[in-house]
Amino acid sequence: MFDEMDLMRRGEALREKKDYEQAIAVFSEVIKLNPRLAEAYYARGNCYEELGLHDEAIANYNEVLRFSPREAAAYYNRGCTYGKKGERTQAIADYTKAIELDPQYAKAYYNRGVLYFKRGELERAMADFQQAILLQPNDPDFYVSRGLVYTVQRNFEAALADYQKAIQLHPKHLKAHGNQANLFEMQGKYEEAIDGYTKVLQINPKDAKAYLNRGLVYFRMGRYDEAIADFTEAARLNPKSGKIFLNRGLAYSKKHDNQKALADFDEAIRLEPKNLDAYIARGSARSALGRREEALEDYNEAIRLNPRSAKAYFHRAVLHGLEGRLDSALQDYTQAIHLEPADPHAWCHRGVIYTRKHNFTQALADYAAALERDPNYLAAHYNRGLVYRILGQWEEAIASFTAAIRLEPTYGRAYQNRAIAYSQIGQHSKAAADLEKAKQLGIRL
Repeated sequence: MFDEMDLMRRGEALREKKDYEQAIAVFSEVIKLNPRLAEAYYARGNCYEELGLHDEAIANYNEVLRFSPREAAAYYNRGCTYGKKGERTQAIADYTKAIELDPQYAKAYYNRGVLYFKRGELERAMADFQQAILLQPNDPDFYVSRGLVYTVQRNFEAALADYQKAIQLHPKHLKAHGNQANLFEMQGKYEEAIDGYTKVLQINPKDAKAYLNRGLVYFRMGRYDEAIADFTEAARLNPKSGKIFLNRGLAYSKKHDNQKALADFDEAIRLEPKNLDAYIARGSARSALGRREEALEDYNEAIRLNPRSAKAYFHRAVLHGLEGRLDSALQDYTQAIHLEPADPHAWCHRGVIYTRKHNFTQALADYAAALERDPNYLAAHYNRGLVYRILGQWEEAIASFTAAIRLEPTYGRAYQNRAIAYSQIGQHSKAAADLEKAKQLGIRL
């Protein structure tokens, strides 16, 4: 006949073998023998937690605390379980109680800091990570999490120091390498970011997220073939991610391979039927292939999914403009501006529609609004120059075309139109020089 301690040892042996169901049965026998044995409830709660049975785990931790109310580890474990259930307020309360009972409990500070971070309470998160590091300075996870807070606060130098410290402590720490690569990407240090994601893949060649992230960097660099190769490997490793197919489709679009792009957007939508960006991207691919009615359906669906998506209204407005539906285009550009007034593109595009409707005063106002938001907006300078040319305001036209040329010295059409303006005010030598430049740049005169 087994006594309760023999059964406890047997249960622990089963738990170490990850035979959690049998271990639970044994710990339950212990509790029948001694209903006040806190250790048995604690062990059974841990087994339930390993099986993902959170409510049963919490019930057992409650029993531990009924018999042993100053058990810091029980509060900590119950806090972990509440955290997994998404009950963050209760989890924070449990971690706080564990810290109150054991002020040296570094993991409790750390886990509470993670929850504060998720709630956007950065100062509290930082304080907890600082304390965790002070108590346990050789845990790389603590530095990675503090580095993430520094990153969000845009203290990039401190963030980099923390990621490097974590890597020093654990040279193969995936999250440290990945976060460091993210940091480089945020700073526009794309080569360093690629090196970082490559390091992650050297450690774990099956990390689909690292392939996706490296592919996104290649995409931003305009290295679309390399981006496609990474997205393809990411899709092989994680074929259920709509985001991967969406981004590969966007890379194909950049290469003007709209058929392959369309296939990827179809798959992205099949996997994630409410993916707004996938509908917008598929609409653009369909429009490029001349399938404009289907494109309109996609933009309409995107707006149905999110009536406050400025991006969806903008793309539908572009399609209306291509189809000559100028009033509909104006309505959509106006809605896009209403939803996202800081974006210069809708202002500039609406200016084009006003130009096509011969409402030159409003067109100039829109180009001015676009340039107020982005003084280096090439198309807005050029388009405003065209309106000034139509109105015969030659000096203003010259200034606008000059601004466009300053931004893009190989802009042949800008030289050609500036030449016309120079000619109108009698500056024929400048006009001739601009025409020659336009000719050199391939403009047929």
